[in-house]
Amino acid sequence: MLCEFHLDESYETNITAAERNALIRYCLSVGTRAKCSTRALMRPFKQKYLTTALREMKESHKKAIAEYSKKIELYDKGELHLPQNLIDYFEGAPTKDRYEKYIRSLIRQEREVMRTGSKDYMIYVSFAFTDKKMLDFHNTLNPRVTFGYSNSLHEECDFALTEEIKNAFLNSSLKELPAWEQDWTHDWGYVYFDSISNLLYEDLEIFVGERFILSTLSHEQGMTVSLTEEELAAFLDFDGKRNKNLATVEKLKSLQEFGDNI
Repeated sequence: MLCEFHLDESYETNITAAERNALIRYCLSVGTRAKCSTRALMRPFKQKYLTTALREMKESHKKAIAEYSKKIELYDKGELHLPQNLIDYFEGAPTKDRYEKYIRSLIRQEREVMRTGSKDYMIYVSFAFTDKKMLDFHNTLNPRVTFGYSNSLHEECDFALTEEIKNAFLNSSLKELPAWEQDWTHDWGYVYFDSISNLLYEDLEIFVGERFILSTLSHEQGMTVSLTEEELAAFLDFDGKRNKNLATVEKLKSLQEFGDNI
């Protein structure tokens, strides 16, 4: 069984930045793969980066449009099962015409985002204060230039959590506690090495195999933790802080019931 917790509004549950930090560090300790993003290009800009990223962005929107169109066809044939939250949105199963109108509006939105995305973007290069050691480390994380879900060209990393890389992350800013209440640099999946002007990452994701166990949206202050009961039990003794970790688990359980069964 998986225990899934959505911490996007954890301020209502008294879960602290220190507790989120402990969960992130634990996930790193048991994870086998991770992803994270820079906020800018960590290399000199080349036109090919923009060309490739724009093509990727357009293909992503075209794929989404094709999937939306397929849903209209499947619903018309009675072969599409709508999730309960969508049925609730329509206040009951929608007619075919109403569902098609809804999907067509999503397709129009997708096309509009694709159109504006090719004409409204930012290119920000920032590695003047990143030393060679950190740049070399960054390049071991398989960085790829992309827009991702933003309109700012940046780099996304997808890498195996070798012992060397795992130790580097565990000894980064993640080993520190926030210096003040609104210290965003030590919360929500932000990670920096030496200083935020040297090497800074956001949107940290961690996997065990192909199963995600941690997902963060740093700027939006979102975080989802998905652990098995065995992993959650093992977290209790992480860093030798059983009492603190037990209190964290109790808060998590009060936040949300156990998630989806597998």
